[in-house]
Amino acid sequence: MGVRDILDVLLVAALIYQGYLLVNGTRAVNVVRGVLIFAAIWLLSSVLNLSALSYLLGRAGTVGLFALVVVFQPELRAALERVGRPRSRDAGRGSAALLDLSRAAERMAERKTGALIAIERLTPLGEYARSGVALDAKISAPFLEALFARNAPLHDGGLIVQGDRVVAAACLFPLQASDGTYRRYGTRHRAALGLSELTDAVVVVVSEERGSIRVALQGRLGPELTVSELRDRLRELVYEETL
Repeated sequence: MGVRDILDVLLVAALIYQGYLLVNGTRAVNVVRGVLIFAAIWLLSSVLNLSALSYLLGRAGTVGLFALVVVFQPELRAALERVGRPRSRDAGRGSAALLDLSRAAERMAERKTGALIAIERLTPLGEYARSGVALDAKISAPFLEALFARNAPLHDGGLIVQGDRVVAAACLFPLQASDGTYRRYGTRHRAALGLSELTDAVVVVVSEERGSIRVALQGRLGPELTVSELRDRLRELVYEETL
């Protein structure tokens, strides 16, 4: 075995490992296991010269590939987006903005005012910002509270934050499919989960029913947070993990 063969093996192993990282923690993991079992049975039928079974599995495999692309289009899109995601960002701004955001979330939770705030990290959220009303305003606690106040024109939908500025309000976020895990939560939480599943955004949700503050990340909902815990969590996620 030469150097080229070793390099070939290492590159294939790296690709397999990166593919595992892309699907790990998503519903696609079980599908990958199923595909591997299907391929193993197909290979075994070919080795044993079971022509009828091999023919049927071959036909089913061709159709199944197209079906997987259709069914798992959101996961494929998210995986490709993660591959092309830039690896650095400007972290020099936003400490004061995080403090104002945390204070606004605390006050809205006390008054049980619902809120949905997406903080952009490395994945651009422009397509979701275009679904709402364009803004260009510096973050402040009173401003955020006014946007989500009951009967305010822009209180429905989500808010998108870039750095220390609010770029859009009343935005439509994709809803996470209801698989039973978060069925007791409403549309606002499912929207937070849906956006965090397709992008790397950190999404803050304030519940108008429970008066709780949670953070959605990578399609999962975190525990209830106090204002200090929220501030520390946002600083960690937005300005430390993306360096």
